[in-house]
Amino acid sequence: MTFLRIPVLLAVGMMTMGSGMGNPGCGSSSSGGGDSPFVCEGGCAIAGSYTFQFADTSPVDEACQKLGLGLPKGPLVLELRDIFATATLDGADLEAHYTGEPLRDLDLLGTRQLTETTAYSLRLQSTVVAPAPRSASDGSKIEGTYELNGASSGPDGVSCRIKRNFTATR
Repeated sequence: MTFLRIPVLLAVGMMTMGSGMGNPGCGSSSSGGGDSPFVCEGGCAIAGSYTFQFADTSPVDEACQKLGLGLPKGPLVLELRDIFATATLDGADLEAHYTGEPLRDLDLLGTRQLTETTAYSLRLQSTVVAPAPRSASDGSKIEGTYELNGASSGPDGVSCRIKRNFTATR
């Protein structure tokens, strides 16, 4: 019967993963505190209101103008909880994961329904410029690419795209 001891122990170990015995399993925390096992390690004080600026401020194309879409005025308002970043920019809700340094990547995504037939998706593919802020009083700068894809449905459907480099500072 001793030859069954190891397979039984392995089976019990596999069944208890995530139960608090042994390996905490996916999506659970062994630290016992907080809602998320993931935390931003350094350069995490990115929350705040950012002034939004574009390198190219030329008018958007006619299709975007027809949809009532243009360059946002800002501000970009950013919040961070654990590694989950949320932001708003001219009424659009955006979200991303932000783990801080050393990568400092902040890829904000969102969509907004303007009317029953018109909507757009928005992506701010960006990086928090080094050094990333360690406190709310530190200056912070975000640089990247702003990309908006808008469309309206129906017989006179129109689509447009805006892609510009931006800088946001607080």
